[in-house]
Formats: sequence, C-alpha cells, structure tokens
Amino acid sequence: MKTNSRIFTLLVMITLIAMDFPQDLKRLGYLAYLDQNKNSWKSNVVLATKAYQTKPDTENKYQLALMEYGLLNATMKDQDEKLFDAYVDGLENRLEELAKDKTYGAEAKGLLSSVYGFKISYSPWKGMMLGGKSSDLLEEAMKNAPNSPIVQKMYASNQYFTPEMWGGDKDKALAAYLKSNQLFEQRNDTQNWMYLDNLAWIGILYQEMGQKSKAMETWQKALTIEPNFTWVSKGLLPAYQ
Repeated sequence: MKTNSRIFTLLVMITLIAMDFPQDLKRLGYLAYLDQNKNSWKSNVVLATKAYQTKPDTENKYQLALMEYGLLNATMKDQDEKLFDAYVDGLENRLEELAKDKTYGAEAKGLLSSVYGFKISYSPWKGMMLGGKSSDLLEEAMKNAPNSPIVQKMYASNQYFTPEMWGGDKDKALAAYLKSNQLFEQRNDTQNWMYLDNLAWIGILYQEMGQKSKAMETWQKALTIEPNFTWVSKGLLPAYQ
C-alpha cells in the first residue's frame, strides 16, 4: 500500500513538473484556503518540497515558502501552535535566504515580517524581541517593492493587528488591503487565495468602521468571484446579517 502511494505521488510530481508547476501549486493553495483545511496545506507543502528537491532553484524555493506560509496562516484560525512550531523554523530560514534575492527579496521580507507577527500572536512576550525586526523588514519591503500585492497585503495585516499605541492604523490597513487587491487585479492574479483573503478583511474593516453597506458589498463580491468561499458565506455574512 505504501509503495503504491509513493508511486502515485511520484507520478503526480512528474506530471506537475512537466506542466506549469507554480500555477498548479498556486491552484492547490487556493483550494486549501477555501476548505480551511490544514491537511491540504500540509500535502501541498510536501509537493512543493519535492519540486524544490527535484529542481532546487530560486523559483521553486519561493513557491515552497509561499506554501509553508499558507500553512502557518491556516494554524492561526484554531491556534494550532504545535503544527506552527513544526514548520516555522524551516520557513524562517528559507525567507531569510530569499530576502537576499533580487527577484523575491521584498516579498520574502514582507512574509518574514508577517511570520514574526504570527510568533508574537502565539507568544506575546516575543513582541519585545521581534516587534522591531518585523517593522524594519516591512519598511524595507515597502521601500523596495511598493507595487507588490503581497508586500501591500503584509503591510495591511501589520497595520490591522498592531495595537494603535504601537503604531497600528486601521485606516492605513484598509487602504493597503484595497491597493493589494488592485495590484492583484492588474496582474490578472485574482485566482489567488491572498486576493480572496483581502476581500474578507476589507469587509471586516468596513464593518468595524460602521459602513455596513460597503462590508456587505465587499463580501458579495467575494462570493461572486468564488461561491465556495465558506469563511464569507457561512461565517462573516450570516454573522453580520
């Protein structure tokens, strides 16, 4: 049975590598996000790892980092710290390496800043050590690539989750989420889980600002794009209505 499973995995990998692997992997990440399924994210990390081992170039390293980031993000919903701890060191090391790359350096710094934010969320006392590092990385990322949708998304999340007394600003968060999605749209990259995630948070921000009609409009837009977006259809919209 295990042998058959290994053969199947190998065949899947050969097929994906023969095709446009990053696009196929991105689609798998999109589906894992829709399902809010940590096991799917874990399987995707395995596939991305195999691809990187087969062809250890910068592109595959970056795709692996994106998949690992998606997995860590998924642990935040139920605060699965055990799963977070199992993957965070590998991702942190990978992003530190990618931060030196000319192509993906800004995105890597933005993602690493967010990873530090996750760490602080699990262990608030780490804020004293990581808060400044996170801010510095994000500042560098914004300076180097202000038109990166991923960098804008990381900046938006930082502004949203950072307490106001420490520099957080929800108006800036909303503006950055909106800009991130504008940039995703300009790149024809709306089939990206981060684009959908932005729409959810944009709606939440409108809700918190008392702009109910804009919140509803944003979430309806998300469902028009993706009817299977369960966080919105079964969570945010019913709770608000």
